[in-house]
Amino acid sequence: MLALLATSCELSTVVGVRDQANSEGTPTSGDPLMDLPALDVPDGQCAPPALLSCDANSDDPLQVVGLDCVGGTPAAGGSSGPAGAIAAHTGPLGPYEVREGEKFLIMSTGLAAHLSLNLAELEAVCPANDWPKWCPSTQHGVGPSNLPPPLKVDPVDDTSTCVDDPSLIGTGDCSNSLYEQWSACGGGCEVWDYAELRVGLTVPEHTYGLAFDFAFMSVEWPDFVGGGFNDMFVAWLESESWTGNAAFDAAGNPITVNAGFTDYTSDELDGFGMEGHAGTRWLTTGFGVTPGETVQLVLAVFDLTDDDYDSVVLLDGFRWTCAGVPPTTQPVP
Repeated sequence: MLALLATSCELSTVVGVRDQANSEGTPTSGDPLMDLPALDVPDGQCAPPALLSCDANSDDPLQVVGLDCVGGTPAAGGSSGPAGAIAAHTGPLGPYEVREGEKFLIMSTGLAAHLSLNLAELEAVCPANDWPKWCPSTQHGVGPSNLPPPLKVDPVDDTSTCVDDPSLIGTGDCSNSLYEQWSACGGGCEVWDYAELRVGLTVPEHTYGLAFDFAFMSVEWPDFVGGGFNDMFVAWLESESWTGNAAFDAAGNPITVNAGFTDYTSDELDGFGMEGHAGTRWLTTGFGVTPGETVQLVLAVFDLTDDDYDSVVLLDGFRWTCAGVPPTTQPVP
């Protein structure tokens, strides 16, 4: 079941804890969804808050991904994008099980509702010139534009990242993972059909890590694999220890069809809108944080250079951890 979320060019903002009558938090098992390298925390003290879920009766994007439940993690933020680009999905979709609660969030460069369609249903809504090879394909016509602040593609150094030299924090993209795609466009890439979830959090005491789960899939596979500029998912982190993209593969590639995580290339996506195309399995991105600091995450999916051929990211399972590591992305076991 799909619930479309209203979006606009202006962010809707939800601050603090909601009214209990609208979002009663239900504790989950609290088990970590992904094991990341451990941090030597001060005096061995790490006690992150338990994961709560409150999306059973809510399609609020923050609550769908596991945030802003009563008794859970207060969050500020909201979603923004073309009409129909963002939706809550109830239950599994193909190989993608819900990671927490009952729903996950879909963000698309096209229409989120198209992802759950079978091929017969998709043919009815796909442009004739694109069927069947390049569907779903939606031209919102939202663009061209630039990435919104604080996102920037400038590398912090020709060779070093902020892991190598922390003094580079705040000078650009700490991961150095975005610039190569932009430089391939010559004069810089045009951004089309941009959709985002923006999240602001204050790190609880005795907590040293934050993690979330995502999966990326795209119609650009197989015809545009290896292209110089592809649709992209960016997880931009603003924190005391990192400013830049936090989601990239082991080779430092951003999340596109060219990333090393594109494992579903056979029949795994049959039966819904990405049949015949490819995607990742569920992945976990985790990174270190400092108790008491304020962090901001901008999770964005967008087309580059044109508004053709849809790409989609699924989001779910935000939780605090003890893994105080530089940004790390790994498959969910």
